[in-house]
Amino acid sequence: MAFGEKLSELLEGRGITQKEFALTLNIAPTTLNGYIKNKRQPDFELVKRISSVLEVSADFLLDNGSNFNITSKEISLIYKLRTLSEEQQ
Repeated sequence: MAFGEKLSELLEGRGITQKEFALTLNIAPTTLNGYIKNKRQPDFELVKRISSVLEVSADFLLDNGSNFNITSKEISLIYKLRTLSEEQQ
């Protein structure tokens, strides 16, 4: 799965709009949209910020060869689980 698809699914899974996320990263919404549509590529520092904010590894975003295949939807479910109280879990 391409970087933009993963990013889009992660944002959707967390209920974050592209505009909100662009503001968080201090980039233009059109720039973020370019990343999501795989028309542009973020630099290394921005990939680190994106992975930090979304609480995923840069390797996961960049699809750098882990033998442990987990989808961005699964990552979103884990994120949602972690935000629940112990009782809700």
